[in-house]
Amino acid sequence: MKNIVLMAATIADFLLVGADAFCQVAICPVVLSAPPSSLAMYQGEFTYNSSLFWRPVNMIALALLITALIMNWRTSRRNLLLGWLAGLLFLTIVSLGFIYPEFKDIVSATYTNEVDSALVGRGAKWRTIAFARLLICTGFGVLPLMALSKQT
Repeated sequence: MKNIVLMAATIADFLLVGADAFCQVAICPVVLSAPPSSLAMYQGEFTYNSSLFWRPVNMIALALLITALIMNWRTSRRNLLLGWLAGLLFLTIVSLGFIYPEFKDIVSATYTNEVDSALVGRGAKWRTIAFARLLICTGFGVLPLMALSKQT
């Protein structure tokens, strides 16, 4: 059962990494290309709302990780799982403290057909930070894979 829960936690984590990569590669380049007019999908009656995915899947992934940590506490996997949890909690704090609020502020700009160079600059800075977060999160994904390779 320890292995199954750890595998489920790993799969949930990589599902989040994949969704973040999709956002960085497919959505953000278009949305942040010429704000505020390029932000149209985040405004109006039929706005795009990805929080319907992010909130529950993040909670499920965290619950699986904590359950895996508890189940593997007396094994050689514990330190790897603690490192994984600490890294993800740190990234979550950074995301909730800066990355998400900044993106929400950018996409809430009032619609106009004129490109706002200040918003373009903020969007470029945001993309750099969000991409760095994605790379770090992907790197932390090595820890559960290493844990899975250890005997219990």
